[in-house]
Amino acid sequence: MKRILSGITPSSTSGLHLGNYLGAVKRFVEFQREHECFFFVANLHALNTVHDPKVAQENSRNIFLEYLAFGIDPTKTTFYIESDIPEITYLQTILNNCVTVAEMQRMHGYKDKMAKEADQGTINVGLFNYPILMAADIMLFDADIVPVGEDQSQHVEVCREIGRTFNNRYGSILKIPELSIQRETARVIGTDGVRKMSKSLGNDLPVFADEKHIYKQIMGITTDPARIKPTDAGDPAKNIGFSYLRLLDHPEAEVSTLEARYRSGTVGDVEIKKLIYEVFMTYMKPFRTRKVELESDPSTIDRLREQGAQRARVIATASLARIREAVGV
Repeated sequence: MKRILSGITPSSTSGLHLGNYLGAVKRFVEFQREHECFFFVANLHALNTVHDPKVAQENSRNIFLEYLAFGIDPTKTTFYIESDIPEITYLQTILNNCVTVAEMQRMHGYKDKMAKEADQGTINVGLFNYPILMAADIMLFDADIVPVGEDQSQHVEVCREIGRTFNNRYGSILKIPELSIQRETARVIGTDGVRKMSKSLGNDLPVFADEKHIYKQIMGITTDPARIKPTDAGDPAKNIGFSYLRLLDHPEAEVSTLEARYRSGTVGDVEIKKLIYEVFMTYMKPFRTRKVELESDPSTIDRLREQGAQRARVIATASLARIREAVGV
């Protein structure tokens, strides 16, 4: 049985969106049936950008709830919040000595920040060391497979390199994880029709948001710009809405019929968007209902969080003891 590990950073107040679910959580729920899974809320990573303590706490709790609502089962999976496992940051301190400044400067997160800020003095060390903390997240738990989106693949490769450097010094102590990307859904395109769906870009379809907000986001979906009137012929490839209908398991025959009508100018963009809204809300209704149920019982959430931390620390303390002995501290 393979051990799978993955985390999500709670950096936004708007919660999980369609891309998060299809690109990650849906697979995680399936993995629970066949693998040993470790999933976590990476709230220490969020401190790079979230500096309000109340917001940091609320974001972490919200993502924890939403993972549960989507079907992450704490009886089958070790599910925890990163800051509840102090061994992670201890290991990060050790791993700091297994990577160079030059390697960190090549990381896309750092390079992107440099390109925007153009001043190294504005970049915090938390962002610079992000890949090292991620390596500690992974290797503390001897993960076999790390499923990530394409934007995180570089960080996993660095983790693997850090692990190899450590093992070359101290022996075969750390397990080198495999990288897994499910390319067909890992990169769900946002409502702008161009960039990956992202809360920070505002092109997301939030699953648990107010219905009016979801409706507004769907009505803002980019369509064929050459189409002025509903009777104009359109190119379905330039309307991301058709992709959403397929991702939401709308019958293929109906989607194909709509595409044919779109080409012939017999269906309007508003009609298609209203259908997307109905399909989206129907698809997500069980998850939205489950979250409301969970929110009504805060004590259960606190108990599940504590139990997840206890399970994780059984592995974490044993791993760290082995690592400390290897390095001599």
